[in-house]
Amino acid sequence: MNRERLKEMQSRWMMLARVLVGKRSWFNIIIVALLALSILSVYYQVRDFEFITFDDPKYIRDNPIVGQGITRDSVRWAFLSLGYAANWHPITWISHMLDVELFGLNPGMHHLTNVFFHIANSILVFLVFSLLTGARGKSAVVAALFAFHPLHVESVAWISERKDMLSAFFWMLTLWAYLGYVRYRGVARYLLVTTLFALGLMAKPMLVTLPFVLLLLDFWPIRRPELVLPEKDPSTKQESTSSASLRWSGLVPLVVEKIPLIILSGISSWITYLAQTRGGALRSFELLPLGTRMINSVVSYSAYLWKTVWPLDLAFFYPYPGRFSPILVAGSVLLLVAVTLVAFVFRKRLPFLLVGWLWYVGTLVPVIGLVQVGYQSMADRYTYLPLIGIFLMLVWGVSSIVEGSKTESAALVSAGIVVLTALSAATWVQVGYWKDSKTLFTHALNVTQNNHLAHTNLSAVLLEQGDVQEAIYHATEALNIQPDYVPAMNNRGFGLLLQGKYEEAVHQFTQALDREPNYIPAHYNTGLALYGMGRVDKAIRAYERVLELDPQHAGARRGREEAKIKQQEINENIVRLQRGIVGQPNNAILHYTLAELYRRIGKTGEAMEFYDRALSIDPDMIPALFARALVYVESSEYNKALSSLYAIARLRPDDPDVDYNIACIYAKQGRVDDGVKRLKQALDKGFSNGELLESDPDLENIRETEGFQQLLEELNQ
Repeated sequence: MNRERLKEMQSRWMMLARVLVGKRSWFNIIIVALLALSILSVYYQVRDFEFITFDDPKYIRDNPIVGQGITRDSVRWAFLSLGYAANWHPITWISHMLDVELFGLNPGMHHLTNVFFHIANSILVFLVFSLLTGARGKSAVVAALFAFHPLHVESVAWISERKDMLSAFFWMLTLWAYLGYVRYRGVARYLLVTTLFALGLMAKPMLVTLPFVLLLLDFWPIRRPELVLPEKDPSTKQESTSSASLRWSGLVPLVVEKIPLIILSGISSWITYLAQTRGGALRSFELLPLGTRMINSVVSYSAYLWKTVWPLDLAFFYPYPGRFSPILVAGSVLLLVAVTLVAFVFRKRLPFLLVGWLWYVGTLVPVIGLVQVGYQSMADRYTYLPLIGIFLMLVWGVSSIVEGSKTESAALVSAGIVVLTALSAATWVQVGYWKDSKTLFTHALNVTQNNHLAHTNLSAVLLEQGDVQEAIYHATEALNIQPDYVPAMNNRGFGLLLQGKYEEAVHQFTQALDREPNYIPAHYNTGLALYGMGRVDKAIRAYERVLELDPQHAGARRGREEAKIKQQEINENIVRLQRGIVGQPNNAILHYTLAELYRRIGKTGEAMEFYDRALSIDPDMIPALFARALVYVESSEYNKALSSLYAIARLRPDDPDVDYNIACIYAKQGRVDDGVKRLKQALDKGFSNGELLESDPDLENIRETEGFQQLLEELNQ
């Protein structure tokens, strides 16, 4: 038994080894070496690149489980974490853990791991298609196009897209194992196919279309006798390898043969649906109707083809267009229909056209947007495997045109070298945009329009770098494009927090949480802002809400502890002040200070009692009047709040902030004309915060009125 198994294993690897070290082994070795060295020369710059702040923190840098490296608990988490990052891909998680185990959190080494997988995938494309077709030269060109096309930069240069690298690796190994099964049959060989396929699905579920692709390869170039009628080449009288006629009756047993693989695809699709639903990544049909998705899918198929031919202005994110040009939609439909018809009509004489085209169309189905995950209209990374089909069509198609002509063949080789050189140069440039987050997001803004995600991500980077004003600008731009985008609201709020504008920050976070109640960053930042405002009780509640959603959130744990310590200090100060008031019952400042402390720990009733006592001693005490007005606003007692503000206005008739706050209450009461009139008084007295006017939720009821817009225009002028 052991001897038989050993022979079986040897035969598997010998099949692949024959391609590398069989006849003309020098050619194979040179191609493999050139691919490896050339890819390394183009991509080696990533060794100095950083983690990107889009997904990389969640996947690797700030992931406490991945940060443990390979442990029993982390591996268990990899298989059981259904929904984290809206995915289930345990093999990918384990790969990241292994990187951490070997390299720590050195981003350059994580990047290079992706590069080495890309090298392996490119070599496998060459070797596997050499085995499938026997055409080593053509297979080498397909592998080179795969290796150096700029559309593949995103998959390689983005650490979080390790799943692309791994899934493609197992995809190609599955093709190799499948060819071995077709040639030699046997349960063990089929189990190898199934195992490799399962590993690929656990790296990225996009592989669900692989059983369909195996059926295509059965037709060409494998030419399974169950599916293809034998034909003789008229010139050689031998069986033709370049043409193929379908035997439709033979399709059924080949489909049945792949039922175990189809079942695995179904299971993977179901798990992926659960993960993406739990992760909140699926867009509803209310937000994005089916008709819009279908139009975008058709346009995306043609857009990917255009970017294949002209790979410029590539970005990490392509936003959904506001509307689709009818001419673009009609042209895309005509292109898809035309290519499909041509491929089908010439399926007998040029079978690679049909196989390559259906490979491209079919492998894009899971990510073309009919089931919408995320906000993107399309993504470069989705082309990593599908473009192999287009490359097959191009290489075999051009070769069939010039076949037999030495002059044309020489010209074709020269043109091919020029094209690959140009692609390599474009890829080298495109890789450079991934060196850091600011460069990547700025480039996206330069080559796309209305890109709310690029603005949002750039604002987050600028906040980390301390450029708060510019960060607020980009967050505001994102909200101008997509007003309900929660991360942009959170970023804008955090910028206001850093500027010490705590109340405005809390308004932003509240708006974000109204739209997405479980958005952890907004809850956490609310805690920070409330703590900055001295509202320790509410800060503690905000931190506790974070810990309900994420018990491991270190920042919330630390913030809650700091707030509780502050709360204890306040309680001790309250006791001291109470003793002091006994000795100085007519000291308004002591009463006011005690009221403030009570308010900070959430005891509003006690706070109001001591505000009133302070004002009974000193009726003109403006801080107490204003604090009392704020408490009344929080409890929606707007007339009482106005009474306090009117008193401040009498004391400070030239203070524009008083008029502004009165206008806000009028707006909340629905007193539109009074609100606009009071705002006019504030502007006349020198109020100049146009940004607050445009964003303050208290003014929402009057913001769209003609009077408000006129005031805003006057202020901007």
